[in-house]
Amino acid sequence: MVLPQELVADDVIGLRDQMSARIAAVLRPKGGKRKEGDAPLPRGIEPIAALPPHIDRPWKRFDAAATELQDFRGVRASAQADQRHSGTSEAERSAANTDSDDRWRALEQWNAGAAGLSEDGQTPSPSDARWLYGQLFPAPEGLRFITRRPRVQWAAMVQRMRALEEERAQAVIEQFGGTRHYRQLVAAHARFGEAYGFTTVVLAKEGGPTDGRPQWSAARDALRSLIQKIESHADPEIPGSEALAAFLLAPYVEMADDLAKPRRRAPATKPEAVPAPPLGAGSTP
Repeated sequence: MVLPQELVADDVIGLRDQMSARIAAVLRPKGGKRKEGDAPLPRGIEPIAALPPHIDRPWKRFDAAATELQDFRGVRASAQADQRHSGTSEAERSAANTDSDDRWRALEQWNAGAAGLSEDGQTPSPSDARWLYGQLFPAPEGLRFITRRPRVQWAAMVQRMRALEEERAQAVIEQFGGTRHYRQLVAAHARFGEAYGFTTVVLAKEGGPTDGRPQWSAARDALRSLIQKIESHADPEIPGSEALAAFLLAPYVEMADDLAKPRRRAPATKPEAVPAPPLGAGSTP
């Protein structure tokens, strides 16, 4: 038996649910009476206490396989959602890097402005600002360190942050109005360290399951076996067997017909035109 080529997991799971509802409708414990809310049964089908064993066994295998396939897809979808959510960590790295770069540019502009002032006898003097600028942005490196790889950039930033902590540097920062620049740089530096795992432990999320071929193969095989067993149950010499088989197979027949509709709607391919043979010498058209 060949299943429809277009069959997908959603078809199998939906078919399991449809067949489960029909089986529940046809089963009735011994002595049990039909209730008003029970699903209607077509003419010729009487409630039975249990499915025939040769149908019940493959049905249970198919039900279990389809359920496992459904569970796998749920776990995979959840893992994919987690991965998409964890993508914000990558976004945070990018944001932390941009924030750090911007804070260093702002500090460089402030330091350059202080270093460009003329000597006025006050303490600290512009020469102290020039000293600080030489510590942070020496030629020819300047600000290039913020364009390096994260590890190289981090090492360069740590060295400069230590220089900024010195008493002489703190005096320049305070007297030349760089306190806000420095505080924002400290915050951006800490954010960079956390985002890239230099000051905290950053663990990569484990990927979820991605290969559902075993579950898909098991569900297809179980479905194929079930359909074959139900078809073989139909016997004109056994009253009610044909009606029961048709009742249970109806969802599968409907699904197969639905999957075949796109093929039937596809326009037939016209045969390629065959050129007429050339006229032979001396022949007449």
